[in-house]
Amino acid sequence: MDICSIILSAGKGNRMSSDIPKPLHTISGKSMLQWVIDANKAAKIEKSIIVIPENNDLIKGITSDLKTVTQPVALGTGDAVKKATQQLREFTGIILVCFADTPFITPKSLLKIIKAFNNDTKLVISGFKKKEKNNYGKVIFSEKNSPVEIIEQKDAELKNINSQFCNGGIMAIHSSVINDLDKIEKNTITNEYYLTELVKILSLQNKGIVFVEINENEILGINNQIDLSIAEKIAQHSLRKQAMLNGVKLIDPESVFLNFDTEISKNVTIHPNVVFGKNVKISSAVEIKSFSHIEDCEIHENCVIGPFARIRGESILGKETKIGNFVEIKKSNLDKKVKINHLSYIGDSEIGTSTNIGAGTITCNYDGHNKNKTIIGKNSFIGSNSTIIAPIKIGDEVTLGAGSVFNQDVPDDSLSIGRARQIIKDKKKS
Repeated sequence: MDICSIILSAGKGNRMSSDIPKPLHTISGKSMLQWVIDANKAAKIEKSIIVIPENNDLIKGITSDLKTVTQPVALGTGDAVKKATQQLREFTGIILVCFADTPFITPKSLLKIIKAFNNDTKLVISGFKKKEKNNYGKVIFSEKNSPVEIIEQKDAELKNINSQFCNGGIMAIHSSVINDLDKIEKNTITNEYYLTELVKILSLQNKGIVFVEINENEILGINNQIDLSIAEKIAQHSLRKQAMLNGVKLIDPESVFLNFDTEISKNVTIHPNVVFGKNVKISSAVEIKSFSHIEDCEIHENCVIGPFARIRGESILGKETKIGNFVEIKKSNLDKKVKINHLSYIGDSEIGTSTNIGAGTITCNYDGHNKNKTIIGKNSFIGSNSTIIAPIKIGDEVTLGAGSVFNQDVPDDSLSIGRARQIIKDKKKS
């Protein structure tokens, strides 16, 4: 049977109190919308339609290579699904409805919902059981244990209904009942069409409805910044746990923040208060000390980084390289055994094997218009407080004098000093 997912991503998200559209808020570096898209891809659901708001270039940008439909006015989930199903009039199969603000749904659970269909099933809804009081909508069952209605929590309280089964939102609709979406009536209070009304509509027609129980964390809905912080905590716990099971030593796991795509090999030690941004790959036996920020880089075997180091911008650190405190590396390729131990900025550079960069060294890579490159050969020694003005090429076995400014190429096996002559005068005679 064919499967097509509809991902609802057109809600206003007013409760986020942010200029960023709610689906594009990130959890461990990945937007909520992308979490859901990736879950669908991992479940091998090849057809998808993303419902997006009108005139929102940010969401249009992230969905540019996907099929989308626009919901011009946010009139609720029922209206959004109807907009998408207009593209599915010739489709026969299962229509899976997901939400961009429910990012933790797993491929396994999506497949569980789909597999709940049998010959008589027209609708599968998802949810979880929770005894504690909460604000989720409640699933009401018939005496035959079939879902007959989903009602909002406030309405359940008014009607004195005490169901422990909470609505998870995600559902799957058989294409044969698409036209029943037209029977959903506008809510008189909110002026919106609620997709949950489909349960009651189909139940009154005695059409088969199945409830699938899913872990509560997978159906966590993100409505505001507090929810987002809870989701971040859940994601970080999972990422840290997986890293440690893979052989990474996190001395204080709760203070280390990983990105969804961070790749760390075994035998790596990470000290407290380290933050990883996007696109980081770390080989084995690396040590990263406290208060370092690592993003967009490759760190090879036996490197020591930090404390208080920043590595970014397509940088590659070769084996046994040492980057010390208050050093920033940006878009640079360092060969093996390079040492930059203190208070330096290295940008747009190539540095050869076993070269030592003294404290306070700066590569001046920006001339006000362009970023220029610094090339330093192998086995060279760069004296402390050196200012290296790019573009420039410094050869192998070179020594640069401390406290100098360099703006000309330096050949191999040279000593270069670029500072004014020191003058001493007797203050009494001057």
